[in-house]
Amino acid sequence: MTKEVLHISHHIGCFRDQEYVLNKLGFEVTNHKFYDGVFQITEEIANNFWNNHKDQLNDFDYILTSDTAPLSRIFLENQNEFTSKLVIWVCNRFDYRMESEKRFYELFSRAEQNPNIKIVPYSHFEKVWCTQKGTNLMNHQHIKPCGIHLDLKEDNIPEAAYFDEMYGKENELPDANVIVPIYHNDNRFFSMGEFLTKNNISVYNGGFRSIDQLKKYKAFVTMPDAFSKFLCFELIHARIPVILPSKDFLYELSKQPNYFFNIWGSGGADLLQKDWIDWCEWYDPELTGCRFYYDSFDEIPQIIKGIDRNSMDKEFEQGSKYLRQNSLKLWKTFYENFK
Repeated sequence: MTKEVLHISHHIGCFRDQEYVLNKLGFEVTNHKFYDGVFQITEEIANNFWNNHKDQLNDFDYILTSDTAPLSRIFLENQNEFTSKLVIWVCNRFDYRMESEKRFYELFSRAEQNPNIKIVPYSHFEKVWCTQKGTNLMNHQHIKPCGIHLDLKEDNIPEAAYFDEMYGKENELPDANVIVPIYHNDNRFFSMGEFLTKNNISVYNGGFRSIDQLKKYKAFVTMPDAFSKFLCFELIHARIPVILPSKDFLYELSKQPNYFFNIWGSGGADLLQKDWIDWCEWYDPELTGCRFYYDSFDEIPQIIKGIDRNSMDKEFEQGSKYLRQNSLKLWKTFYENFK
């Protein structure tokens, strides 16, 4: 009999990633987008959601919460009535927006005393962060995103319509050599688009609806703002090179005013330690052949001019295979051991 999974999240990347993984593993998936902008899950919010939906929630074999772990509070508060199995995929610091919710920390630290609850960090940093805050996950296997979703039917992805509204349904973005996204570091910390334009590199500096839209550009130019991002992996499958600061240069940038790196709350670049950069997925040694690194901004125009995407087919194929196989293998083992 096919097992049924209810996936509750805020994030389109999480929905797409797990839609691919769970379908490959033979599960039937129902996705539920949690209330827009509600990230601090108080006891009242958790209990109201549970009381309104508990009969349906207990019909599923597994409940998966992702993106922000506080969504798990819906079930942690109601373990006496919860009869399914809960998977907490920690993708964005387990206590995001929850610093004032002391009871949540207590519930989370005791979560795995319940045999029907398992916590899965999605990066090494998440293990460290949880452990520093009272929930020791250092012996847990972290499972990074697979990042592949190019063949998914978007009608089962709750956030897809929102992205259509934000960026439009047109598949064609403006012609240019490279894309610079609308993130803080690439615009407010350093005006990358302006810098490249002055160096005779044509730039599309804006948003996008899907990874497919980006295939026309020679490269994606950005500066890291978190240890892990679904985009790190999605661009590999789409065979789009990424141009990034080297690890040494990233550390140097992180100590400058206004550089954004998400560690504590909404920021914390000043807390970044040099050896922590090894945990950043943009620097995964298995994927560096798909990326270009620079030690100063002045190197970027020459890197762009020298990119030959056709010569990178082997690197992208190896990177894509590594992500697919690793993610599916780890999730398969996880669910086989959590029955």
